[in-house]
Amino acid sequence: MLNDYTNNGHIVKFNENPLAILVVTPIMQRAHTLAFSKDIAFVDSTSSCDTQSHSVTFMLTSCGIGAVPLGMFITKGQTTDDYKAAFTLLKDSVPCSFGGHGFPKQFIIDDSEAERQALRAIWPESSIFLCRFHVLQSVWRWLWDSKHDIRNEDRKLLFKLFQTILNASNNSSASEAYSIAIEVWCLAFRDASVHGNQTNNFSEVNVRIFKDIVLSRNKAYNAVALVDFFCTSLEEYYLRRLRTFVNSRNDTARLLFQDQLKRYINKNAIEKLPNNLFKVPSETNSGFYEVDVTYECCNCSKRNLGAFCNHQAAVYHHFNTSMPNLPAITVNCRLLLAKLAFGEHVPDKLFYMPLVCKSDSDKINESLNEATPGNYEKNEPSCCKIPTTLTNQALEVDSNSNSEYYAEQIQELFKSNLERYTSSTSVSVLSKCLDRLKKVKSAASWESFMSTAGSNISLRHRTRATIRVQPTAINRRKLGITRGSKRLPLGRPLNADINRKRKEKNLGENVQKNVPNAKSRGTGH
Repeated sequence: MLNDYTNNGHIVKFNENPLAILVVTPIMQRAHTLAFSKDIAFVDSTSSCDTQSHSVTFMLTSCGIGAVPLGMFITKGQTTDDYKAAFTLLKDSVPCSFGGHGFPKQFIIDDSEAERQALRAIWPESSIFLCRFHVLQSVWRWLWDSKHDIRNEDRKLLFKLFQTILNASNNSSASEAYSIAIEVWCLAFRDASVHGNQTNNFSEVNVRIFKDIVLSRNKAYNAVALVDFFCTSLEEYYLRRLRTFVNSRNDTARLLFQDQLKRYINKNAIEKLPNNLFKVPSETNSGFYEVDVTYECCNCSKRNLGAFCNHQAAVYHHFNTSMPNLPAITVNCRLLLAKLAFGEHVPDKLFYMPLVCKSDSDKINESLNEATPGNYEKNEPSCCKIPTTLTNQALEVDSNSNSEYYAEQIQELFKSNLERYTSSTSVSVLSKCLDRLKKVKSAASWESFMSTAGSNISLRHRTRATIRVQPTAINRRKLGITRGSKRLPLGRPLNADINRKRKEKNLGENVQKNVPNAKSRGTGH
């Protein structure tokens, strides 16, 4: 069985004492060639995936679709020795791992001491950072623990003071305020190579994907069955997800870019400096920020840790300058993700080019503008165009003063369409239209006919238009199911009354209300 996986390109290695199994599928092997894999990796563990309660550990890196695994590990427990055995298998089995560097610049993990010690032992060159959210959540729970006797009115103040240290802008100010293992969780000790990732959310999401979609919330029989799920179902899931993205069936990256461009910055206000630097004005005050294209960062207060911001969006929008942190909206990004999914057996770059060959910035600029009739005329076939003489005359005529002119246009278009499409139109449709015309006996009924004729034909093109649901289908749905046209939710169904209010698991709101954060629902989910 092991040879079957190897023949299909999978790397499956194991260690007997302590038990550790490594699985690296073809997509995971290609993920090690991504540019971000040498900078950052996320590690998280979960359990209760099989009847023997083995621990499953995910190691991931970020990419255009969110995150992809670099390797999957199965261990007997979650001790330091278990993790060391598993991580050693990856280090020995994938020699050109992490972009050829052999180690990432930094790991982001939850506050697991065993994970931290194992990662430091196997990859001592890498920095280890804690997930920002889990640090804040732990502090808030500590403040609410009755054993520490923290007064209710002091909790918010203490939490805000800790947040100030966490978000300190430089190392010295942070170290002056707090010095206990501060480099592990304080943002001042991180740089642009984290690419804006301060939490371990990618790992949390992938744990749920594995349990909800791959395992369908059913435990596998044993560790061997888990290996098979890794090599088949999980690999197919990421293949589908990548294929959906590279085939332009996912608009997340484009919408993210458009959202940043909403705060539009004029090109004339941007000053180009030497060494790939751009001086971009602030949209809220009279200050300026510097965008460094080489080091893929901006020195604005919120985006100086490698995250994509509106200042970088403005530089790309106006100067078409390549940036590593740019959302995956270019043809080259789609080609890179296609190679991640399919290896080298991908179509030529021309396959991923638009039908009308333009630069990436031109395409994005056009997508930001609202559709106008003039834009559609350029792409319409000649048989569907209104004669230019009629169009030019229409611009010169006041619509309120000359209704006869529009009547002539309608007659001409109606006549030309009848000549063009009558042979392909069913007799029943023509008969129904004739019957409706015969029913017109007054000016009001004529206006009603003119207003509703062709009402199902959209006046403008919409990408990703929703497939509507019949009203009777909505009425048959159970309570708690969406009442619109969205996909029905996947995962575990609601077992309890949907009106029962649970304590909100929103750390920011709970801090503001000065109430405890919702407790975890136990372990091993």
